[in-house]
Amino acid sequence: MRPLIGITCGLREKDGSVAHELQDRYVQAIVQGGGVPVLLPTLAPEEAPTVAARLDGVVFSGGRDIPPDLYGAEPLPQTETDAAMRRRAAFEICLARTMAEMGKPVLGICLGCQLLNVAFGGTLFQDIPTEVGTDVPHKLAQPPWFAEHPVVVERNSLLARWLGATDITVKSAHHQAIKQLGHGLRVVARCPDGIVEGIEATDGKYIVGVQWHPEAQLDADHARRLFAAFVQVCQTVRKR
Repeated sequence: MRPLIGITCGLREKDGSVAHELQDRYVQAIVQGGGVPVLLPTLAPEEAPTVAARLDGVVFSGGRDIPPDLYGAEPLPQTETDAAMRRRAAFEICLARTMAEMGKPVLGICLGCQLLNVAFGGTLFQDIPTEVGTDVPHKLAQPPWFAEHPVVVERNSLLARWLGATDITVKSAHHQAIKQLGHGLRVVARCPDGIVEGIEATDGKYIVGVQWHPEAQLDADHARRLFAAFVQVCQTVRKR
């Protein structure tokens, strides 16, 4: 039986209406990787254990910015967040911690990578151009938003094994980045400008985050390998 992989959905409020949303490419990435995708709405944080118990793994998808007070910072003008994003972050932080406690695999993508870091006590740069400065574009100013740049992955990392490569070109669309690492995490990939592009657990748990969007480049071998490896790990852990 194929593993059930939850994918978190975005949550947006507009004109008095709240809607969940998710790009189909996340769904296709899990299907192509051999899993069964299950779209996860934003629920109350106390529902996280019930959700986690039913799933074999979770992909934390991209989205807007985490409210800075959740990692002890004052918001900058460039930070893009709202009440809907606060609800989403509260649920997903609890879900990430619960999955880790259960020993179940998680993969964070873009916002999802940042959320994993915050869930385990880390902090973020709220705006790369303002707080860091770089000549490498991490997000374009207009659709399709994705900027391409190289990433170097630590050779002996779990992420490198999943990707099947250590030097790759990725598609990014983010203006925030990891600042202080969360507890039990380590940096395993960087952009040449020093921005953190990949993290994973230090204790052997299957907790991996990538700052880029592998689901947006399924024509690349390393992206397909990443999702296939993640699904396989979910299958393996399920059988234990």
